[in-house]
Amino acid sequence: MQTTHKSWALDPGEHVCWQVRSPQEYAAGERELIEHTARSAGRLLIVGAPAHTTNGSGRVSVLYPPRDVPADGQGSEVLRAIQGRVQAARRQGHVLRVLAAMEHVAPPHVPLDELVGHELELAELAAESGTSVVCAYRQQMWEPNLLGDLASVHSRVVGTQPRTAGFRLSRADAGGWSLDGSVGFESLRAFTAALRGALARTPRVQLRCEMLDLIDASALRALVETVGQAPGVSVVLDGVNETVLRAWRMSGYGATGAAVEVCA
Repeated sequence: MQTTHKSWALDPGEHVCWQVRSPQEYAAGERELIEHTARSAGRLLIVGAPAHTTNGSGRVSVLYPPRDVPADGQGSEVLRAIQGRVQAARRQGHVLRVLAAMEHVAPPHVPLDELVGHELELAELAAESGTSVVCAYRQQMWEPNLLGDLASVHSRVVGTQPRTAGFRLSRADAGGWSLDGSVGFESLRAFTAALRGALARTPRVQLRCEMLDLIDASALRALVETVGQAPGVSVVLDGVNETVLRAWRMSGYGATGAAVEVCA
């Protein structure tokens, strides 16, 4: 898992979690992203007041919540506004990069499940449109454990963080998600939130597990229970290694009719 910022040379469809330590670091990173976007002849949408003047450049636009959107239900409205800007750019033949200061999408006290839902929506937007989305979390505003959990639903992490969940659920393409790393007892909160968020987007979640090292008994139980709490949904863990497959068979959940399929 990458946690060191080297450049803002973002790949199309990247969904990046930027853990920002100070206002100065945010200002410097924002300036680098603006400059890199200009050098690459790209376009950038900044969500929230920019730390630097954009000099009226047509390549940089700003979304000012809640001025552009109603304050009630702000998170969903801001996401719809971002989607609208991205889609409008695509119709004009452009691909936007997005830099979102996440305190403008949701207040820091909202539940993890709500934040994960917003992040998975941004992940889907990035995967489907080819845009790159940078979600900036200023560490002085957010609870440290929450930041570690949120890092698990991004394709890449920039900056430092006190704790990581140990796994990553990222959008592979329009057809499914990738589950990488290891899922154990310490990552259950992040894992169940990510799983519920994915199930809220589609009733059948396909997880590509070629890079999944381990999922322990507590995580398998959480998986089965989370799926069981949402009738009519199912989860497929595809491409698991022999260790994960053996753990699933030994758990006995496959014989209970659980709507979970695990296959190599």
